[in-house]
Amino acid sequence: MKSQSVKFNNIYIDSIGIIVSKKEKLGPLGMYFNHYIDDYYFQCKSFEKAQIKLSNEAIKLAISHSIYKENEISIAFGGDLSNQLYSSTASLKQYDFPFVGLYAACASGILSIILASLYMQGCDLNNALAFTSSHVCVSQRQFRYPNEYASLIKDSMTSTVTGGCAVILTNMKKQIRISKCTIGRIIDVLSKNVNDMGTCMAFSAIDTLINHLNNNNESINDYDLFVTGDLGDIGSKVFIDVLKEKGYDIISKHIDCGSAIYDKEKQDIKAGGSGPACVMCVTFSYIINQMMKKIYKKVLVIATGSLHSQISYQQKETIPCIAHAIVLEVT
Repeated sequence: MKSQSVKFNNIYIDSIGIIVSKKEKLGPLGMYFNHYIDDYYFQCKSFEKAQIKLSNEAIKLAISHSIYKENEISIAFGGDLSNQLYSSTASLKQYDFPFVGLYAACASGILSIILASLYMQGCDLNNALAFTSSHVCVSQRQFRYPNEYASLIKDSMTSTVTGGCAVILTNMKKQIRISKCTIGRIIDVLSKNVNDMGTCMAFSAIDTLINHLNNNNESINDYDLFVTGDLGDIGSKVFIDVLKEKGYDIISKHIDCGSAIYDKEKQDIKAGGSGPACVMCVTFSYIINQMMKKIYKKVLVIATGSLHSQISYQQKETIPCIAHAIVLEVT
């Protein structure tokens, strides 16, 4: 289904803004995070307000590094996990540019980049902003139990990454471009286990990867690296094992952002990291850094999302999943 995959002309990364919490800063990739907060409140009265501030600060950082001024941004695309995307919408109150809110769970950031790229190409715009955020304390009390409850954390569970990431795209040539995208399909393997979302999301990532390669007449050898969003340790194993059964051996070329962002031994993390900020913060810090050094020249980033709601899992519904992908290339 070739309509699932799109090639882009002249879509480049202009600037990036990333801010995380101290927990991510103390992780293995901490050297790539120049901006971080010391506590989860971020000088705010609630965790929800702190997430809005994280999102806003990431946007400010991206604009400060951009060739475009604030009043020159053509349009913004963004989404998050908070109810009605409030963290994203509230973080844009001070700006005048038009905004499209979107939801793809933990894949919201990459989907915002895809839609921003499509809009730029279709409307012949010279720039667009894509952003997302997540906060561990907001996600916990919205989808699970507030941290204050001290509920038992299962080994298969992941921890939401606290952070914000904003990316400004341009049609002016830069060192890294977004050359292609593949929009995922809903994949439901009939799992009802919200304590292990990595496993069910792995199958959506597999579907998107195979369709991406087939639609573009490519193979595993055409890429230096395959990045998944937040499958974590358990989901990553499923992802690699099932792909190998299907004839795709990518174990030597795979990095999962959820597995990479924390030191699971020193930081008391179970299966890894998750949340919209997970894939965005790792990809646009560490992965981009490696690409700028030309260690990787062509990378497929597959962001995964578990599309259950607070109500659906309580009603014992299955968990539909999605995976959206973009190709990053060194020019």
